[in-house]
Formats: sequence, structure tokens, C-alpha cells
Amino acid sequence: MRSRWSSEAAAGLDPLALRVYTSRLLGAEPALVLFGGGNTSVKHEVADPRGGMRRALTIKGSGTDLATINADGFAALGLDDLLPLRAREVLDDEAMVELVTLALLDTRAPRPSIETLLHAFIPLDWIDHSHADAILTLTNQPDGAARVTEVLGDAIGLVPYIKPGFDLSKAAADVYGADPSVSGLVLDKHGLVTFGATAQESYERHIELVSLAEARITRSWCGPRQPTAEAKGDAARLALTLRGRLSRRGHMIVRSNTSPRVRAFVDRPDVTRIARQGPATPDHVLRTKRLPLVLPSGEPRDAPEAVERYETAYAAYVEAHADSADDFRHDPGPRVILAPGVGMFTAGRTASEADAVARVYRHTMDVIEGAESMGGYAALPARDLYDIEYWPLELYKLKLAPPERKLAGRVALVTGAASGIGRATARRLAAAGAHVFVTDIDGAGADDVARRIGGDGDAAEALTLDVTSQRDVTTAMRRVLLAVGGLDIVVSNAGIADAASIARLELDAWQRSLDVNATGHFLVSQAAIRALREQDIGGSVVLVCTKNALDPGRDFGAYSAAKAAQLQLGRVLAIENGEHGIRVNMVNPDAVFADSRLWSDDLRAGRAAAHGVDVDELEDFYRRRNLLQTPIGADDVAEAVLFLASDRAGKTTGAVLPVDGGVRGAFPR
Repeated sequence: MRSRWSSEAAAGLDPLALRVYTSRLLGAEPALVLFGGGNTSVKHEVADPRGGMRRALTIKGSGTDLATINADGFAALGLDDLLPLRAREVLDDEAMVELVTLALLDTRAPRPSIETLLHAFIPLDWIDHSHADAILTLTNQPDGAARVTEVLGDAIGLVPYIKPGFDLSKAAADVYGADPSVSGLVLDKHGLVTFGATAQESYERHIELVSLAEARITRSWCGPRQPTAEAKGDAARLALTLRGRLSRRGHMIVRSNTSPRVRAFVDRPDVTRIARQGPATPDHVLRTKRLPLVLPSGEPRDAPEAVERYETAYAAYVEAHADSADDFRHDPGPRVILAPGVGMFTAGRTASEADAVARVYRHTMDVIEGAESMGGYAALPARDLYDIEYWPLELYKLKLAPPERKLAGRVALVTGAASGIGRATARRLAAAGAHVFVTDIDGAGADDVARRIGGDGDAAEALTLDVTSQRDVTTAMRRVLLAVGGLDIVVSNAGIADAASIARLELDAWQRSLDVNATGHFLVSQAAIRALREQDIGGSVVLVCTKNALDPGRDFGAYSAAKAAQLQLGRVLAIENGEHGIRVNMVNPDAVFADSRLWSDDLRAGRAAAHGVDVDELEDFYRRRNLLQTPIGADDVAEAVLFLASDRAGKTTGAVLPVDGGVRGAFPR
């Protein structure tokens, strides 16, 4: 690992700015820290809010990401309030947190790291702590202490495993106090702590020690092998089966990884043994659980029973270690699933959560295989991991989390979503918590909508989709399954319109309307229904039809006939799929002009002529003809779609919901 230090970039920075700079250097290395892991601190003089200057420990806030941290990600604490705590013999977690909180110089600062006292008790000004893969590879062996001493020698002090908190802080300080010449401390099964009189010294000591560990590992392990066989299963179907089984208590996102690196690990003949030892560090148990699920095969039919066995075993693990039957229980389902011949699947309530699980376990693979190459991998006992997974300080964080949105964990696919009703619907579903696939024949437009909804891909993804192409629809559905494991909501909205009397209507215009406004909805709905049935947790299909399906107008025959077919398609789908818990409903909007590509200049002219009004009076004509005398917007339709797609309409199927301001001829009968 190379040093990223730049004297030019560091020149002239005050202590807090320099702490931000070197923290980001550590955070830029995934092999050092992931997703809020690690800690950094600096001891320096700060302005006391009560007047004068004061010696302070400024430390990273709990859970803050080192890769992107700013000054407001740190908390400053009075050092003279913390140092006397070292003289105590005992200090429980609750009292420790209270005393550390009382030392804050700004109550608006983030919650200080649980390892605040470790940083306070070591006297040097600059301290860096990471969960470096290479260090964990050394410690996670049966003779881990000997391995660390062999590789790092007198440069470090070795601290035996102790759960983070007061006892670990005292133990680390004692090891340092016994030999202040060391460059750092290795915390067994936990990582590396380095320190120095300057930021550069602490950082470069960190890189030097990790590099020594990496060099030793490389002598035993040259990296993962390549898969030796072709894939033995359908990753998309397996993802769909897994998501259906994992989502019965709460909807989950399931990510798929079939890369050669992952295949090389899951296809090892000893994968069951090496994967079931435990995580590389107890911090990871909060994301990955103690153990992954290793499937007996890549066949979807084997997955449900394997998940059930895992959940039973997890319940037994909790029961064996819980203090009382009333204790909180995490969802018992696996977060990491390894499928020989296929790849790895990771689960989370959001795409970013599932991605985080995947990245953590991807690094765990390296630690496991590196340790195996040197003599064997050995993680912490189940009791120690349970203590972290169900640590009251970690459970408390769950209470601070905001309430979940109504569509959390749901996956939605919206067609014709680059503009108009589709775009408004995609935005509304994402705002309610769904992971939305924005699809449109205009791929660039779909990309733009998805980017504006959620630039990090956690809320929206884009797909180019021609709904009249069965191949396109099949390909898009497969991409959805591989990306998130399944779907819950399908909004079939794509449509076109031409104005012409039946007498003047060209055959190709008639056929084009049927292709998009009827067959397109058939293809999308059929593919969705097949996936929803196989997933087996219900679902919702909403067809965006039109007032014209019930109340057609002159010179609008091709559109009205095709949309009437769409409406009947929806009714039959509702009849055929109720027994599978799949609801199918229709929305009938009228005259949504704003942000709509449907209303071309030609269509406006044709509809104005049919109604005997000037083109510039057309929108007002439609407003005045409904009972409420109100214009209809895309957001109005999106709100109706959200209602029908959500659990609020959980007992409604086969319904036709008008969003037209009240057009008497279009009243559903």
C-alpha cells in the first residue's frame, strides 16, 4: 500500500483541517476502512465556548465515513474531562457514554466514537485506527498473535481481543505505556492503531505497517484463482426466489454478484467450512450477520429450504446467548448468500445497504483466503460476536433512525417514465421509499429522470425499453432481477396518440396504436405477472389507461380502441391473479397537458378541431368540461397510482379510478 501523503496539500492546514485531510487519505483505501469504519483523532488547543482556550480531543463522530468526512463530522471534547476516567477500575457502557457526552464542547456535534477513551488515554496528538484487511488476515488465524509478532515485530504492541469500550481503552493504554517506543497497536480481531507527534508520522506509520503485512501475505497467497467451470445456475431466477423468501417479514433488496472473483471463492470445494467461521472483525457482524448462508446448489428450488434452515439456526444462536426471552431480535434471514456455481447475493432494506454488505463480504473473502494460505482462518467465538450484534449501544442507534417510508424495500418499474405521468409517478414512488426503475424508449430521458431522483442509484435506475418488443421487455425484466432481486410494483404507462377519424385513419397508425397502447401493456404486464408469481409475495400492477376507454371522442378511434383493450386486459389480469395476492388496478386520467410528450402539435390541432375550439383554447376547454372545473396534472395521476400501488389499497383489485375532475360520460359502471 502506497502513501498518499502530499506535503503540498497539507501545508498551512490548521489541526482540524489537517485531521480531515489525513482521515480522507485513510478513507480512500477500501482495504483499510469501509462504510463508517475506523476512527481518527487529534489533540489540540481549541476555543472554549465559556471563554479562553482549552486542550481538546477532536475525534470522528460515530458512523461517519472517513472517505468523505468534513470538519462537521468530528466532535471536540474537553481532554481534562476524559483523562481522569483512566483511574477508574470499572466503567459500564452506559456510564461511559454519559461521561463522554458530558465532555462535549458543542452539544450539536455528532455522537463521539465508542473508542473515544482509547484515543484520549494514548498521549500522542495524532491517532489513526483502521480495520485493515492485511492486519485482520494476520490476527484471524489460530496463532494470530504469533503471526503478528513474526511480521511486525517490535514495531507494535499487541492488545488481546476486548469488546470496544472502557476496558479496551485501558488495555490499549497499558500496552502502549509498557513500551512507548512502538509505532502502533494491533487490536486482536479488530484492526490497527497508529499514533505520532504529527499527522504525517501517524499516517505513514499506518501505511508502513499495513504494507509489511501485505508483503507477508503475498508470499503465501498470490490472489484468488479463476473459476474453473461455467456457471451452473440462473442468477436472475435464484435472486427472485431468494428475494421472495427473504421479504416475507419486510421487503428486501437483493443484489447479485457473479464476478470471477466472487465465483473463485464460492466455487471452492471447502467454501462451506471457511465461510462459516465468522466475520473478519466484529464490526462487520452488524452488516453481514455472523455467518453467510451457503446454498447446497445454484438451483432456485433448493433455496427456500436452505433459508428456512438458516433462520432456524439463527434463532437458536440468539436463544443460546440472549439474556431474556424479551430481548430484541434482528430479522433472522441471511444478509450474505453464497451460491456455488452462481455467485454471491446480498440483502438489505435499500440498495445501498445491500451494496454495503456486498463490499464488506468481498473484503472478507480476501481476509479468509489470505489467512487460509498461511495456516487457517479463525474468527471470534459466537458469544463475542453476539455481544456486538446485540450490543445495547448499537441497538440504540436503531432507535435514532427515522421511521421507514411506506414503500421502503419495494421495487417499482414504470414505463414511459421520461416525461409526463410516468416521470411524475417515478418521482412519487421514489419519494415514498421505493427503488424505482425508470424505463422509456428514450434512454437518455430515462437516465436524466433517474439521475434527478437519486444520483447514487439508491432510489432510481434507468433502463431503455421499447414496450412493443418482447425481447426488450424480457431483457429489462432480467436486468431488474439481477439488479435488485425482484419487483413489487409495475406501472404500465407508456402510450402514444394520433388524431384522425376512422374514415381517414391509415392502417399503420391503427397498428402502431395497438402495438404501444395495447400490446405493449400486455407484454409488460405478462412479464411482470410471471415474475411476481414466482417471487410469491404478492404485488401490485397499475395500468395507466384513459378516460377515453369509457368515454371515447370523435377522431380518436385508434387511441380509444387500443386503450379500451388495455382496460379489459387489466380487468382480466385482476381476475386471474387475485389468488396469487397480486392486485391489478387501472387509473383513468384525462387531458394531462403539462410536461407531456403525448400532446404533440398535431394531436392538439386534431383534438381542437374535433371539439370545435381554437388550439390555444384547448386546455381551458378540457378544464371547463369536467365537473370540478379543474385542470389535471401529472402529479395528480401519480398520487392516484401511489394509492393503488401501496398497502392503503391492499384490499382493492380490478378497480378503475378516474382522475379527470369528473367527466360524466367516463363514470365507471
